[in-house]
Amino acid sequence: MENKLNFSALEQYAAEYSGLLADRLFEQKPTLTGRDILEKIPVKQIGLFTLFQLFEKWKSETEQLKSPYFDYESNEVQTKMKELMNALSKSISISREHLLPLFTKATEDTLLLILSPLEYYENLVESFGGKAPTMDDVKDLQKFIKINGHMRDALLEAWASNGNEGEVLDKAFEDLNEPPEDVNTLLEPFNQLLSTEGIPFWEGGDEPISIAETVIEEDEEADFETVHKQFTSGGTTMLGDTLGFETTKTSLKSMLTINQKFMFVNDLFKGNQEDFVKVIDFLDTCETKDVVIKFLSSNYIKRGEWKLESPQVKEFMSLIDKKFN
Repeated sequence: MENKLNFSALEQYAAEYSGLLADRLFEQKPTLTGRDILEKIPVKQIGLFTLFQLFEKWKSETEQLKSPYFDYESNEVQTKMKELMNALSKSISISREHLLPLFTKATEDTLLLILSPLEYYENLVESFGGKAPTMDDVKDLQKFIKINGHMRDALLEAWASNGNEGEVLDKAFEDLNEPPEDVNTLLEPFNQLLSTEGIPFWEGGDEPISIAETVIEEDEEADFETVHKQFTSGGTTMLGDTLGFETTKTSLKSMLTINQKFMFVNDLFKGNQEDFVKVIDFLDTCETKDVVIKFLSSNYIKRGEWKLESPQVKEFMSLIDKKFN
């Protein structure tokens, strides 16, 4: 079963973090400017999402300007409205009371974008109510979303050519080779105010995996080392043909969700898409679960590259169980 994001833990952390952030920024002044928001927040994406909320509030307010006497849609009026928006953006002045909720929402969105970019973009697509973004929307999203920008651009490109909400995400991310940015690196700036270590951002996958129960003899380790070298050598011979294995009917490749693919590449294979694909292809040639476990134990667990207690390893092994059971 795929691990799920623990939204309760995320929201609790965001509330505490935003409170500490407000304490720091409002310590010596009663209001903050746009420059303060953009430059003084340790996590730049939080500042951008805060300004994005202000921008969206401005758009919402201007959309309410309708009159039987005046044409607010005329080119001249729209031009002046943009000039007014530019002027207002340089004159932002917000008190703690009004800014704290924006900080909290911006922190929640930033954490979601880091921890589960697919869920963030699902929410983004849904927020448009089935409509494709306009060119102005695209420019705004490119301006305010900086983390995992390659995913943002892939989504916007797919969105422009396919307005079907249910198909946009699959089309955007199915063939995306570049994994999301490293989660730990992105979380590091948060630690300046409030440590993220030990926060249960993920729930599920608590059952221990019994890889260590499989005994591996020295000669078996040598055999698996040979296999490991063979699948990373870049040769064109299929491992299944070399070892005499037959591919099982249910392949790991077909079982992977987009979210799992990104998570495994980023967290288990250090962002190396090619190594991930080679390992998955090899595991799909293995006839038995025992062979798979021995291979993973020899090449990843025993070498300390994978930790049995990590949610990502548990998630990966749950797929192995599902494949052979």
